[in-house]
Amino acid sequence: MTGASGGLGQAIARGLAERGARVALSARRIDVLEELATEIGASVIACDLTDAVSTRELVEQASGVDLLVANAGLDSAEDLVEQSDEHIARVVAVNLTAPAVLAAGIARAMTSRREGHIVFVSSMAGKFATAGNGPLYTATKWGLRGLGLGLREELRTTGVGVSTVFPGPIRDSGMFADSGAPLPASIKTNSPREVAGAVVRAVERNRAEIDVAAPLIRFGGLLGGPLPRLVAGISRRQGVGEVRAQMAAARRR
Repeated sequence: MTGASGGLGQAIARGLAERGARVALSARRIDVLEELATEIGASVIACDLTDAVSTRELVEQASGVDLLVANAGLDSAEDLVEQSDEHIARVVAVNLTAPAVLAAGIARAMTSRREGHIVFVSSMAGKFATAGNGPLYTATKWGLRGLGLGLREELRTTGVGVSTVFPGPIRDSGMFADSGAPLPASIKTNSPREVAGAVVRAVERNRAEIDVAAPLIRFGGLLGGPLPRLVAGISRRQGVGEVRAQMAAARRR
């Protein structure tokens, strides 16, 4: 599982371990994973998903797994015009390129065994665009949704399942919690454990997509395709753009 060093990744790892999975944790720094690895009996693999060679090495080391959870992700709170080429490349690498490379390499081994499952952890930003997430983060999460649906169709006769989980704002960990930016009162949060439960359900029930978000946000996901301007306007009036501005300001401090 990638992105195992964050609070959301740790919750997913614990959820999988509770269901009897033997978990391999991956992050750039394995020292931050040692306590969790000891707690749940997991192994650790160092990997920098912004580096193509490191990502390829992770594919080779994890080729025998029965389940890939591509959970790592980077937010991008700054306006696109303020972002450097290097930052844009980094976000795209972690949020979209690395999941595709990992899925391609590991799916080859899974299809040869005719069993396995791949889970992409996206975001409700992958279903509708608002001022709260920014264009680059939104674009990569939309891309991850397309990757999940397209790969599920591609692998539908191979015995390998593909699911995508879409969390909304998460309390206690993740980009919003880490920044300390307050959300509008109308926007409710979910817990990391709820996301972990969704990952487990996605695998056990072979679900194509699962949303982990409050009803209002899930409704926005339904309208985001046919009525994108309406959803964007409602979100703007709720003040989500100010939340993103506060996240960007917190990063500059």
